[in-house]
Formats: sequence, structure tokens, C-alpha cells
Amino acid sequence: MAGTLEYLRWRGDLSFKERPFNSVDVSLFASIIYLPVDKSAKGHTLSEVAEKLRVLPSFQVQMKDLAGDQVLLLPKSPRLGKVKILNWTNRLEKDPYPLQFTAATFRLTDNKIIIVYRGTDSSLIGWNEDMNMNYMPKVYGQDVAAHYLKEIAAEFPHDKIYLAGHSKGGNYAEYALSVAEPDLQDRIIKAFSFDGPGFFHQVWKAPGFVRALPKMKTYLPEASIIGTMLDHPEHVLIVTAPMVQQHDPRRWSVGRDSFVLAEGLTSGARSLRHFFIDFNHSIPEKQRGELWDALFQAFDELNITDIFQITAHKLLGTVRFSRVIMSLEPETRRYVLHMFGEIINALRGNISLPFSESDFALYPKSNDSNKAPIFFEFYDKTVPSLLPEEIKQRFLAEKENERKKLK
Repeated sequence: MAGTLEYLRWRGDLSFKERPFNSVDVSLFASIIYLPVDKSAKGHTLSEVAEKLRVLPSFQVQMKDLAGDQVLLLPKSPRLGKVKILNWTNRLEKDPYPLQFTAATFRLTDNKIIIVYRGTDSSLIGWNEDMNMNYMPKVYGQDVAAHYLKEIAAEFPHDKIYLAGHSKGGNYAEYALSVAEPDLQDRIIKAFSFDGPGFFHQVWKAPGFVRALPKMKTYLPEASIIGTMLDHPEHVLIVTAPMVQQHDPRRWSVGRDSFVLAEGLTSGARSLRHFFIDFNHSIPEKQRGELWDALFQAFDELNITDIFQITAHKLLGTVRFSRVIMSLEPETRRYVLHMFGEIINALRGNISLPFSESDFALYPKSNDSNKAPIFFEFYDKTVPSLLPEEIKQRFLAEKENERKKLK
């Protein structure tokens, strides 16, 4: 089935007046933000930037993948190619907290702009930030994202604003909306998250988040991993996507001007949801924080700054990772190995769920959280289930009656 780049080929010659701005357009901006661009792009169009990247020696490897296809299509697609870049900000910092942050602002129409946040890149700083998001209700990057929105809104006070991001960037977009002042929230049209990890209940229970909920929209691929990590109280849609590299929205299925909805999350994604719940209650928060800090400090001391130093070459990567583990203090090393053991145990404990005749296997699937819950358990076990026990029992009873009728 066609993806977003095919959409760009179909609709690339149509203006936003001829074909209204839609979620597929937004997802393309959420992937464009990953291009290796800096602040010098300000004032240029996406077409002009793409033409420069096309001949840039350091970009030639990427010209062979989907990023290259995008770069070739943008100059031929006035719909996005003529869009002007108003700001492009890159920050990579260790102190005071790990921060891998990229955001850009684009002019859509005379009175509308879109702010887009990038997700995690291959830097160890970015991965450290992601690990923090897994156990900390709030991370430094979310505040940076909120401040960026505030600054851009002040610079362009008469514009309506879209917010968007992929993965961690989607979390940033919705968080920035949630903590904005009411008058700024009112200027925001919508905040889109593409396979973003969601939020802790300490965040989504806040008054500002509750007020902003109607303006949030999240898309998850049917076998999502990142999107199952935390809670999604906002509107969620589940889209059809191939099993390989489905975290990339450019691979999601598109029909005309929108994504093709799946039946619901796959059994694997639903079991992963329970794995994350189990794991995050098996090791205390404080201990997890200390372990991740020790681990990433060891990476830093061994001059491992990029995840590709571990993953690009299997044997060499294994050796490097082993050195990291062995460089830890004995007590810390014991806890790190215990943590990895807990990950494996939690995964083993949940991996059989989709194939069993348990209550979990009988839960109905949903591709639209406005019609039925996407998830049936919250991340934090202290928060009531999305599917109340009486509703669950009624559903199981109805299933049993259907079975009896079939007999």
C-alpha cells in the first residue's frame, strides 16, 4: 500500500487552498525535521534546502534511503517545497541535564505556522534522555520544548499554530501545548504526535493538560513499541503499517488524504504494553535512575557517544558494550545485570499473552480511542483501569453467550 512519499507524489502539486492541510502533511514535516539542517536554513524554502542537501557530500549515504527520496521530491512538490523556514534550532548538551533537541518553525499560510520537534537521534545523549522519560514524569527537554513554543508564539503573535513531532518529538509537541498559558493554548489549532511514548498520570492529570486534551491527536502504528510505553489519555488512532521499521511514519499506509486505519493494536503491541507496566514496577524509580546514570557515565568515560558505535558492527559492538559493563563498580554492575534480567523476565511473562485464552486475549481491539479504549491498563497501577471491571465482565459474558449460540 502507498505511503506518505507516494502521497507527496500524488498531492505535491496542489496548494493548501486546493487540498486542505491534513495529518499526512503534518507527518511529512515530522520526518523533514530529521534532515541535517542548521540555523542557516532560516529564510529559505524547503525546496532550496533540499537542493543543497542533494549535492552535499556528507549527505550522499542518506540519498540512498527515504531521506534521499524526500530530498528529491521536495523541489518538485510545490505543496511543501515552497514552504519557508522561519526558524531551525539544534541543541545537544550534557549539562545541566542530557538534552538532544531540534525544533523548527515553518510558514504554512499568511496566518498559520507549524512548529515541529525532532525525536531521538543516534547520540547517546538522546538515548539517555529517552531512558529518563521511561521513569521520570517530566524531563528537561519537555521544558525546553515549551519555552521554544513560547518564544516562537511571541515572535509571530498574529499566527495560529500547529504543533507536531515524531516519537519523543510528539511527546514534546503535546507537552508544550499542555503547559502553555490559556491564551496561547487558544491559538494552537492542533498538536500531533506520531508514535510518541505518551505521559505519566502526574502530567496528564494537570489542569492545563486536561484543558488541552481536545487539541491533541496521536497516531500509533498497529505494532507500536515506543507508543506503548506510557499513557495516552488523548485521542489516539491506530494506523496500518508494515512490520519492518514501522516506527517511521513514512512507511505508514496512506489512502488519498489520510492514513489507513488498522483493526487495532496487534497482540504483540498489547503484550508489550503489559511488559512495560510490569518492568516499571519491578525496580524502584530511584534505583533505576541511579543505574541509568552509572551506565551512561560509563559510556561517556569510554568515549562512546553514538549508538552506532555499539550497533553498527555486531562483534565490535558486543566488545564495546562488555567493556562498559565491566567498567562499572561491582555493586552497580550487579544491579545493571539484575535490571536486564528483569527486562527479560517481564518480557517472558507477557509474551505468551496474545496466544493464550486469557481474559487479555478476549479484549476487543479498537483503532479509534474516541469509540473504545486503545489500551486496557494504565502505565501506573495506582490509576484505575481504562476498562472498568464491570465492563470487562459484561464483555466476557457476551463472548461466552456467543460461543454457546454457535454450539
